[in-house]
Amino acid sequence: MGTTHASKLERWLGTEIVESISSNNRLWYGPPIAIAGTPGAVYATGGGDFCGPIKGGGFASLADFVWERSKRIARNVNKKQRSQMNMGFTSLSDLISEATTGGKRQDVWFSKTGTIGTSGAFASLWAVGSYPAAGSAPATRPGGAVPTSATTGALPFNNAAGGDTLHLTTFQCMASGAPNTLILYDRTFHAGTIQFNTTTSAQSVTGVPNRYATTTSPGTFATIEVTTALGATPANLTLQYTDQAGNTAENATAVALSTSAAANRIPLPQWFIPLNAGDTGLRTVTNLTVSALMGGGIGNVVQGKVLAFIPQPVAGSMVVMDGINSAFNLVRILDDACLSFFELKAVSLATTYTGTQVMVSG
Repeated sequence: MGTTHASKLERWLGTEIVESISSNNRLWYGPPIAIAGTPGAVYATGGGDFCGPIKGGGFASLADFVWERSKRIARNVNKKQRSQMNMGFTSLSDLISEATTGGKRQDVWFSKTGTIGTSGAFASLWAVGSYPAAGSAPATRPGGAVPTSATTGALPFNNAAGGDTLHLTTFQCMASGAPNTLILYDRTFHAGTIQFNTTTSAQSVTGVPNRYATTTSPGTFATIEVTTALGATPANLTLQYTDQAGNTAENATAVALSTSAAANRIPLPQWFIPLNAGDTGLRTVTNLTVSALMGGGIGNVVQGKVLAFIPQPVAGSMVVMDGINSAFNLVRILDDACLSFFELKAVSLATTYTGTQVMVSG
C-alpha cells in the first residue's frame, strides 16, 4: 500500500492531529485503521505510522475545504475510486439507487458533550449526553453485558433487511473545540465495578461478546473507562485475555494507570490496552489485576472494534467525511452494533460533538 506522504498528511489534517494519532497508535496491534476525511486511502498503522496514498494536502488543508467547500467534499476527493465499491453494492449507481429509491438510507443524528478538558488525554463519550442519552451503566463483573444498538447510549439504527449489509456512506461532525480526533467504534462488551482501591487480587470477567468474537476478532481491543475518580497512588494494570486465535490466559504487559483520573477518562498511556507480541486482537477478557491500592476509583472494562479515526481539525465548522471514496470506504456496521465514540484530546477544552452519520444497506 505504501507509506503516506508525511508533509501532505500534516498539511491536510494539521500537525497536532497527525501527532496525536501517531503517538497513540504506536503500540497498536491490529489491522490498519481508516482515517476519515483524508482524500485518498490513508490508514493509521502500528508503530505510529501511516500508509496509503493521500491525494490532497499539496497546497490546501481539510480546514480550507471545511471553510470553502464543506458541502462538496464527498463529491470532489479521490474520483478515481468512484467505481470501486466495498461489499454490499455492485457500483456507485447501485448505492445511489438503494439510498434514493430503495428506501435503504438511514440518517442518525448525534450530540455528545465530553467532560475531559486535558490535552493529550483519552476519554469515553459513552456516559455523556445529550443524544443519544448518556449510556446505561453496564452490568457488574464478572458477567458484564453485551450492549447493542438498543442499549441506552448507543447510536440507534435499524438492521439491514433481506440479506443486505449496512454500511457508512457519510459522516458529518462539528466540534466546539479543536483539534481533537473522534474514534468511532462498536462497543461489543462491557462490565462494571472494576475496583482500583479495594483489592490487588485478580478481578475476573466471565461475560463474552457475540460480535467480532471468533475468527473476526483481529482489530478488537480492550480498554478502561473511569466511573469514579482514581486516587493519587500510582499503580499498574495487567490484563489477562483470550487472543484472536483462541489462546487463553495470556497476560499482557502491565500498563501504568493515570493517577487522579476523572470520570469518563481512559486512564491509560493510550486509548487501548496493548496486547502481547504477535496478537492482533482479543476474543475475551479473563481478568484484570491492579498492582496497588490507588486510594480510590472504580471503572468499567470495555471491549470493542474500532471502525475509524474521525479528525476534527476546526472548531465550530461542520466537517464532512466521505465514506465512499476514501479509506473510510463503506465501513460495515454489523447487525445490532453498539456504535459509540472515544476522543483523543489535543486541546485543553471539554468538547461537544454534533453531527450526523448516513448509512445505506444493500
